[in-house]
Amino acid sequence: MIQWIKKLWNKESGGLTAAAIIIGVSSAGSRVLGVVRDRVLASIFGAGHELDLYYAAFRLPDTVYTLLIIGALSAGFIPVFAETIEKHGKEQAKKLVSQLLVVVGVILLVAAVGIVITAPMLLPWIFPSFKGEYLEQLVFLTRIMALSPFLLGLSSVAGGVLQVTKRYVAFAVAPMLYNIGIIIGAGFFGEQYGIQAVAWGVIAGAFAHAASQLVAISSMGFVGFERFRGFAKGLKQILQLMGPRILGLGVSQFSLTVLLSIAAFTGAGSVSALQFATNLQSFPLGVFGLSLAMAAFPLLSQSYAKEEFESFRKTFSSATRQIFFFLLPSTAIFFLLRAQIVRLVLGQGRFDWTDTILTADILGYLAFALVAQALIPLFARAFYSMQNTWLPFLVGLFGEAFTIFCAWTFREELGSIGIAIAIAVGSWIQLLLHAFLLRRTFGKYAKGDSFVSAYKTTVATIAFCVAGFPVREYLGTIFPLRTVWQLALQAGGTLLAGGLAFFIVANLVKSEELAELVQTVKRRLWKRVGSKNLDEEGILL
Repeated sequence: MIQWIKKLWNKESGGLTAAAIIIGVSSAGSRVLGVVRDRVLASIFGAGHELDLYYAAFRLPDTVYTLLIIGALSAGFIPVFAETIEKHGKEQAKKLVSQLLVVVGVILLVAAVGIVITAPMLLPWIFPSFKGEYLEQLVFLTRIMALSPFLLGLSSVAGGVLQVTKRYVAFAVAPMLYNIGIIIGAGFFGEQYGIQAVAWGVIAGAFAHAASQLVAISSMGFVGFERFRGFAKGLKQILQLMGPRILGLGVSQFSLTVLLSIAAFTGAGSVSALQFATNLQSFPLGVFGLSLAMAAFPLLSQSYAKEEFESFRKTFSSATRQIFFFLLPSTAIFFLLRAQIVRLVLGQGRFDWTDTILTADILGYLAFALVAQALIPLFARAFYSMQNTWLPFLVGLFGEAFTIFCAWTFREELGSIGIAIAIAVGSWIQLLLHAFLLRRTFGKYAKGDSFVSAYKTTVATIAFCVAGFPVREYLGTIFPLRTVWQLALQAGGTLLAGGLAFFIVANLVKSEELAELVQTVKRRLWKRVGSKNLDEEGILL
């Protein structure tokens, strides 16, 4: 059994579809755990001051992590690591990884100490609405979570190695372990120790996240201690590429902080409601959008490094079409069933109907950002694969400035709902700018059938709405939103009617994505049935 698990952990995946399936399935598992996490938090604390403090306490650690690691590191590391291992071999790649782990670790430890020291000075400026005892709690929680960027930073380096080497299982499981840590902290210790138990759960989850991936790359021989004999090839290049990305993410984090600060002024629970709605929206975004973007990134980087531009176009076009196919109907689902989703997932304990209505309203408008927010990472990664991080930064700068302007303009009349509208508008502005600049930079990056595919998906989604909306309204007269079973029946009936209409129309217009999905499912099921498709260790090929 141990050997089987080890083999599965280090198994190399195939192309874009196989990688996306692994990441998507594990992302779904992680998002389910995220839903469980939010339900536990909502049940114990409600959408009130305690959770507002918890989400606010994330801002400084998350800003450090986001600036230096998530996106920035991968934007520079993955294309350079792919080039290094392709042109200079595994030994140079190992040297690069080992030195980068040291550099990242030192920087993030210094950052953690900086957070601990400066938190009492920075947080009153960032969240002026928190005073007295609430401010003291905010500082305390922030200091607890200051270590999480260090752990997640080391994990991100390991994750980049796993993506390029196509070892997606270990990479995909790590986020699940992170959520499990938070769930244990909240579910087992939240009642006794309050919100600080959740903060300690964050640290436990971050440790598990890092350990799982570091063990995986260590077993592959990419981690080692050796005498320093000069900097590894590509290290300077990685740091240079990270610069514009850090600036871009800095703008994004500043924007998010401003938006949360605006939300804090719109009433108690607004920060939590916005965060809950964002987390719910992130489920399809992570499963279908980010999983495809992450799976495509190493392939795009390798194709560009080898100057295989037709392969680049094919990978990009395929990922674009699949993201649109999954995310457009997801938009319809989240808009039509926003109240049902929020109540089913979060409606328990101290999370009352007032919290439900506010969160559902925000979720409804955030749903219109789904397609754009799923495609932006893919377009940005296309630039990163060309080792161009400046253009995505400039696009992000303009987009975030526009979002803040809209949020500030809408805040008085629309409150936290205005923030959701601003996010949706800003996301589409960023996507359109990315698309325009990518075409100017790379030329024709998508096959002509991409637009035909988008048209077919749009027609099928309209069919979903036409069939689903009247069914939802009719079931609403029979099953009011009072119990879990009534909620489930109303949502289930709507999904059944809409999904059937979507499937029929997509089939009638001969959607390639639907055909590919059906064939993929058939192949996976066949592999599970037929023992001939198992390798000598019993791992599915």
